[in-house]
Amino acid sequence: MRPVKKVALLHDLCGVGKAALTNMMPILSVMGIESCPIPTMLLSTHTGGYGKPATAHIPGDYIQACADHYKEQGIQFDAIFIGYLGHVDIIESVIYFICQFPDTRVILDPIMGDHGNYYSNFDASYGEAMRKLLPYADVILPNLTECYLLTGKEYLITGNHRNVLHLCEALREYGSFDMIITSVPKDDCKKGIVLYEDDSFLYLGNGEVLGEYHGTGDAFDGMFLAKFLQGYSLLESVQASHAFVCACIKESQNYDYPEREGLLIEKTLRKLV
Repeated sequence: MRPVKKVALLHDLCGVGKAALTNMMPILSVMGIESCPIPTMLLSTHTGGYGKPATAHIPGDYIQACADHYKEQGIQFDAIFIGYLGHVDIIESVIYFICQFPDTRVILDPIMGDHGNYYSNFDASYGEAMRKLLPYADVILPNLTECYLLTGKEYLITGNHRNVLHLCEALREYGSFDMIITSVPKDDCKKGIVLYEDDSFLYLGNGEVLGEYHGTGDAFDGMFLAKFLQGYSLLESVQASHAFVCACIKESQNYDYPEREGLLIEKTLRKLV
């Protein structure tokens, strides 16, 4: 038995501004999980507040070659995490990667939009392509906007959770299994979480009003992966992830520094050790 769990991270890599792999990897390491990064895109910075970053797309051939090399060497993963892909050309290669490890759990965060719209570099064709990944994922981690984009339905901001339940049912028809949906409003809570597991619908509200920082979703994903791989239930993993992100935001708010730099996860990680 390996002394630590191992997770393959198919996600983008930003040089400056804490987001994506640079947020997830330290969290996983502190939590005792080995990270194996397979970058899907390289960026000089993340895309919020630094102007237009220098970028390089990773070709799908590289991702397939990684899978072939790992399989040839007998490398196994306890989970595969799929995050920001950046362009539709590599989605088939990501599916190829997943299929080389058929017994490995897959966690998908279909990062492509927020606040009711696609990110500026995506359109409906990207959502349609991302939909192909749904049948391969054991758990998906979309925000509310991404649920609408994946289903092709018109975006509605509402506290009526029957609409969210219908989204979950529609995603289940596309092949999704368990779902954790973030940024779901209800009453005074604008950033609640829905857990849809085995046809059970649970809403987790947040009574705190906290600031917004770049990279919070990646911090959530990192802690969720860690707790999930440690054997905690989906509910326990979500609760721990939410608590960690809130702690990171509160710590960040203690300092006067550019918001574009993202969460001060370093200060909060020390409390986990």
